[in-house]
This record gives sequence, structure tokens and C-alpha cells, in this order.
Amino acid sequence: MKTDPLFYELFQTYPHIFFEIAQILPSCPYRFESITVKATEKRIDGVLEPTVEKQPIYFVEVQASPDQQIYWRVLRESSTYFEQRPSLKDNEWSAYVIWLDKKDDRGFKESVIYNEQKKQRIFSIDLIGVLKKLSANSLALNVLKPLIVDNEEEVRQNIVSWIEQIHAADLSADVEQRLVMLMAQLIEEKFKILSYKELCKMLNLTPFRETTSYKETFFEDLQKEFSEMLIQMIEAKFKFSKRTITKLVLRLRQLTLDDLKAMFKEIIVMKRLKEINAWIDSRLPPQQNEPSQLANLPH
Repeated sequence: MKTDPLFYELFQTYPHIFFEIAQILPSCPYRFESITVKATEKRIDGVLEPTVEKQPIYFVEVQASPDQQIYWRVLRESSTYFEQRPSLKDNEWSAYVIWLDKKDDRGFKESVIYNEQKKQRIFSIDLIGVLKKLSANSLALNVLKPLIVDNEEEVRQNIVSWIEQIHAADLSADVEQRLVMLMAQLIEEKFKILSYKELCKMLNLTPFRETTSYKETFFEDLQKEFSEMLIQMIEAKFKFSKRTITKLVLRLRQLTLDDLKAMFKEIIVMKRLKEINAWIDSRLPPQQNEPSQLANLPH
């Protein structure tokens, strides 16, 4: 099951669900962010940032397959986060690796998860085990119920009651709709014979793939993927300096998806930075162009 993105959207839609799973009573409201680390351009998939100063910060990683390096990676990502945000250095923090199947968790060494005061920093969560212990009216349980049922018939018999529990949580109409859609997507992922289209019809939903938010996210991901592939081609062919590559990354991300696709053919015959720069300039509105700054960089 490729459910990781669904969980990140779930936590973004309603961060309190993470706190239910982690058994934490938050000290203030939180917002869930996916953050790209500058310079490396690597993404930290999940960070829960407090809306009040000097409150704890929580890092989240959802894991659906074995990964022997996961705890070290979480440690690296959290360290990089604070390296680039020195003003937050005094905030308490912890990281949670949420396993969809506890059998995939190979465990970790104490040196990875404790700081010098022996205060635990990184936690492992058996999601299925936690869900089975939550109360029947838990919002996290009712949205994620598809993960702990065994067959399609059980879904058909209980889906209405799960939705009624979501309705009873007194949420905004938008949040309620998104949670129900996410539950439907989980059902589709786990029970392939129960189609998402059929579920939407049963639940009287607008299919998520037809919503504006899905389309925007889909095209944003494609643009990012194409720009990253172009940068790899440029790095291999031209051996530009890191500073020049960083500038090019920023400019490529301003292009449309069609322009990025077109550039794949053009980059093969280009020989100089000036040509790349001119091609990008021709596709951007005047206020977005920075030809003189980029052309003068050492490369």
C-alpha cells in the first residue's frame, strides 16, 4: 500500500489526528508542513510546527516498508531543520516513525534516539496496535478504520457508521469532506476490488481526483520532478558551480510543465549557460527574468 502521502495529507487536514496516534496532549494548535531543506533540496515530509512560540516541534515519518536507515535519516532531517532555523534551537522536539506494519521495524540503537540528558527524542509507533486501543469514538480510529478491517464486506457493513462518527466530531464542512475522502482512498488502496468511483457514489462525494486541490498537487509534483531531472542533466553535461545550479533550480521552478517538457529536447543541443539563460528568459514574464544576474555568475 502506497499510503504515505495519504497520511501526510491527513495530518495536514487535521493535525490533532497525529496527536491521537502519538498519545500526546498538545499544548497549543499546530500546523503540519512539508519542508524543502535549502541547498540540498531534500524534503522533510512531515513537521508539526506550533502556532505559539517556544512550544515543542514534532517530526513525523510514515513508513510502509522496511528501511534500515530510517532512524538515522530522521535524525539527520531534524538536525538540518534546526541548523537552518537557529532561532528555534531552544524548542523541545521529538520525532515519530509511524509503522503501518510493525514487522518492518528493525529497531534502533539507543545512541540514535536519546540526547545527552537521556531524554528520548525518537519514537517508534505501531499504528495498527495503537488504533486497536483507541476508543470507539476516536476520530483517528474512524478515519483509519480501513487499516484494521480484514475484508471488503466488513467495509460495506460499517462504512456508514464510520462516517457518522466523523460527522459527530464537529468539524468544518471542508475538513469533514477531506477526511471522508481520505478514508475512501485508504479503502481503495487496501481493497482493490472496491473502486474509488464506487465509494464516491456510495458516499455522495466529489471524487478527490477531480477536486482542485488534487489537480494542483498533482501538477506541482510533476513540475518538481521535471525540474529535478533537468537539473541532473545540466549538472552532468555542464559541470556548473553549485551557486549557478542553485540559481537555475529557482528559475526552472518558475516554468510551466509544458515549458519544462520542451526544454528536455532543447538542452541536448545547448552548449553554454547563456543559451540556457536566454531560453528560460523567453518563457518567463519580464518581472521574473534575472538574465544579467545569472549570466554573470562564475560557472
